[in-house]
Parts: sequence; structure tokens; C-alpha cells
Amino acid sequence: MKPPVPQKSRAILIGSADYAELEPLPGVARNLMALQEQLMRSEVWGLSPQHCVVVEDPADQDAMIEPVHALGDEATEALVVYYAGHGLLNGRGELTLARPSTPRDRGRGYFKTVAYDVLRQAVLHSPARHKVVILDCCFSGSAVDTMGSGDVASQTHIEGTFVLASAPPTHTALAPREEDFTAFTGELLGVMQDGIPDEARVLTLDVIFAHIRRNLISRGLPEPWAQRRNDGGTLPFIMNVAAVQAKPPPGYGGVPGVDEREPFNSRQDAREAGVHRPLRAGICGTKDAGGAESIVVSGGYEDDEDRGNVIIYTGHGGQKNGIQIADQRATASGNAALIASITSRYPVRVVRGSGSKSSFAPDSGFRYDGLYTVENYWTKVRPDGFRVLQFRLEKLQDSRPPLVPTGTPTDRAGVDLSRWEPVALGVYRDRRISAKVSKAHNYACQICGVVIESPAGFQITPTTHLKPLTVPHKGPDIPENVLCLCPNHRVELDLGVITIEDDLQVINEIHVVPVGVVDVNSKHKVGLEYIRYHRELFRRRRGA
Repeated sequence: MKPPVPQKSRAILIGSADYAELEPLPGVARNLMALQEQLMRSEVWGLSPQHCVVVEDPADQDAMIEPVHALGDEATEALVVYYAGHGLLNGRGELTLARPSTPRDRGRGYFKTVAYDVLRQAVLHSPARHKVVILDCCFSGSAVDTMGSGDVASQTHIEGTFVLASAPPTHTALAPREEDFTAFTGELLGVMQDGIPDEARVLTLDVIFAHIRRNLISRGLPEPWAQRRNDGGTLPFIMNVAAVQAKPPPGYGGVPGVDEREPFNSRQDAREAGVHRPLRAGICGTKDAGGAESIVVSGGYEDDEDRGNVIIYTGHGGQKNGIQIADQRATASGNAALIASITSRYPVRVVRGSGSKSSFAPDSGFRYDGLYTVENYWTKVRPDGFRVLQFRLEKLQDSRPPLVPTGTPTDRAGVDLSRWEPVALGVYRDRRISAKVSKAHNYACQICGVVIESPAGFQITPTTHLKPLTVPHKGPDIPENVLCLCPNHRVELDLGVITIEDDLQVINEIHVVPVGVVDVNSKHKVGLEYIRYHRELFRRRRGA
């Protein structure tokens, strides 16, 4: 059995780290970012960024609860709600959740907290089949026995509920100052990051809880509590990295177990670590796979410019015994891979060697220096008259996942660019969906049949959504909502210059004449509801 379908599931991660009077909890902020990163990993669950929302330091009850309602209404498979921060008991012994403005004096602070019952009602309002509430706060065990299906009228919409609490009703949770995360969430992150050895490929909530409970008790920390309703504990929650990814294959992105700035005595050592596999070639990867996996910057070309976060990297080919004797070609394997990386946006591992004259090079051997993206390329005529290709690579900075991506390296950091592509502020699309649709049509525009090909032979016909992913449309990122179109027809569709009839006839809305027919085949069917949605957006403007 697989975890709940990510596209039909939602997660809201709430945390209060900074308080005006209560003790600050810096580990909570780190909890939120790390949990979001793990839940977005395809090896763990694979939630998209817009379906895994962080609410940090909510100013009031609306800021805390409204996202639960909004995403809860969208969830049909699983809804996960996480809260970390101070938990307080009111005069009736009921759990309340602190906000940044909650005062130390509980006698006057009851109105500056959020009653757990309000959060509970928001969760139960969701049509999601499975509901999971994770509380990492003091007295969180008092929330157990409050999430039963008998608490709402529409019981048929609840197949399973599971409440996981970090501490018993009368105990405080711990946030050790010397650790990056709170004790309970740290154990949960450990399960997501490393998995559980000797367990199944998919981890149920019961198995995860038992593992965390054993570890916390063995460390002398508060014992977590759990409540299961309607077999909620048997829900297959996340993939078990220990079983699925015991030894990751070579590929894109970071290599597990290898930290940035890790040194290597030789290229053989870098190969064995999986950082850069070729022993001689400076570029690893192919255009057919989507781009370059890694490069070595080690003084192979005097045309290289290493500026730290920006590298101007010269392609390969045309050399004999270190002397340029011919022009470089865009179709050469390594060059074609780097050109493909511009479109695929797959991150490239950079290894610097001591052979480079750059001040950023290591003193000896080689060093892994993190992930870069290939932004663009051009050709340059050298003093010897030969033409070489040059590529601009930019560093992906180490920081929290972006809340408002702008396309700069810093703001893209934390998002797996090999999978997610930003299309608007805080909205991403899955590259695999676009690739599937493009491949189904052999990269030809579904209206005119045009195929766009780069000099390296990489076909790059773009795709677009009939029902936009952005607010207020919130269209689904599925093949039925996607068309493979040339740039001209993509712009015309996005601007409403053309619409599509139910019989797939394409209509020019300016002149009200047919201009073609959308091509479909057995590998890709277009959803009629999305055609109609797009048509309604623009046909109402006819005559304006």
C-alpha cells in the first residue's frame, strides 16, 4: 500500500517560536522548515510546495486557523496539521495553543491563546479521508480523546484519524537548547530523513509512533501519546527511506552522506563517493536524462572564470594535448547536457580542483562545493580564432525554502529544482507532469505540430495549463489540464486569443474563426472540464 496521493493531500505546519513574554523557542522555526523540506521530498511523500504550507508566528487566531480551513477544504486524501510552540492549560484544564503575544500571566492570557478545540473543529471540517494532528507542545496529551468521528455529524467522511502528542496531559515537552530541533520533532525528522531499518517500504503512523516513543523513553524524555480512531494508525504515512533508498543511485542533486566542502584526495575518491563519476571527463550527464549531473572546475580552460557563487564554465571538445585545434560543438555530449540543464533546471554538483588558479580552489586535491544551476550559455571566439561554448552557473544558496520565489539563486534555495518549477509566487508545478505530456506528443505543438529543438538537439516545446494553478483558479497539476504548445500558441492560449471547443476545434477569439484542431492521442487525453473552464474565462469578453 502506498501513502496517500500527494496531489490530493495537504499539510499545514504551524509554529510559534518568538514570544513577547514567554520563553522563545528557536528550535520551532527550524522544526517548520525541516518538516516542510522532508514532506516535499519525493523519497518521503512528495507534497508540492503550495500543498505544504508553513504558518510561522501567527499573529491571531485567524492567521492560525484560516490556512487549516483553506487547505483542509482542498484535501480529499490526507490532511496533516502540525503545531509546535508553548501549550497552556486554561482554567478548565483544556489545552490552548500560545501565540507570540500570549503573556506570561495566565490569568490575563486566556484570550491571547487559541483553544485546541478550535483547531480540532477546523480539522474535522475537512472532507479528507485521513486526518493526522501532530502536537509538539507542553500538555499536548490533553488533546488525545478529542478527535473522534462522533464529534462531527458527517461521520462517513472520516475513515481514520490519528492524534500524535509529544507529552502527556500533565507534562511539559522539551526543547533542548543544545539541539537544533525540539526533542519530539527531532525524532520525527530522523524517521523522515533516515527511515527505520528492518521495517517495510512504507511506514504506518503506528510504526512511526512506536519508534519515536522507544527513542524518547530511552533518552529519559517525556513519553509521547497517541490516539487512533477508525484504524487511523494503520494509515501508510510516508516512505521508509531506509528500505527504499539504502544506496541511492547516481543522479541529480546532493549526495546523501556528502557534505558541502568535503575534500577528496583524487577524482577516484570523488567517483567512489558518487559526487562526480567520470575519471577524466569534466562534465557528467546527458541531454536525454535532462542535463548535467556534475562538473569539475580545475583549470582545464583558461577561459573559465570562477567568482565563487557564479562560475563561467567553458564547454568541452576541440582540444588535442591541451591545445585548441577546432571549434566546440553544441552537440558534443557534455555541452548538450549543460544546455539541457538550462531548460530542465536540474541542479548541478560542482567539484573544484586545485589545478584551477581561482582563489576559490582548494589547496590540494578536489572539493565538493555544492549545487549550482545553469542559467544560460553563449559562444566566444578565442584569441586563437576557435569558438568555444561558455556556460553561466549560479550557486544555490543554503537557506530555508522560499516563501516568495523570485527566480534568484537565494530565493530558489531549498526547493528541489529537479522536480518543482515555480510558475508564480508560492506556486509550483511538477516537471514530471509537463515532461510526460510533451513526450506523449513527441514534443510537437498540439495545435500546429511545430517542434522546437536547441542546437544540442534538446527538444524544449513548453507546456501550459488550461485551468491555471494560481489563485483563484487553483487548477490541478495533472496531464488532463496540460497542453504541449509552441511559444506562440502558448501565449495566445494564456492570453485568451484562442479558445477550444468541446470538439477540440481551436477558435481565434479576435476574429471568431477556427484556426486548427487540438491533437490528442491514446497517451494524453485533455479534460473537457478544463477546456470549458478556459473557454469561459475568455469567451465572456467577446464583443468588449
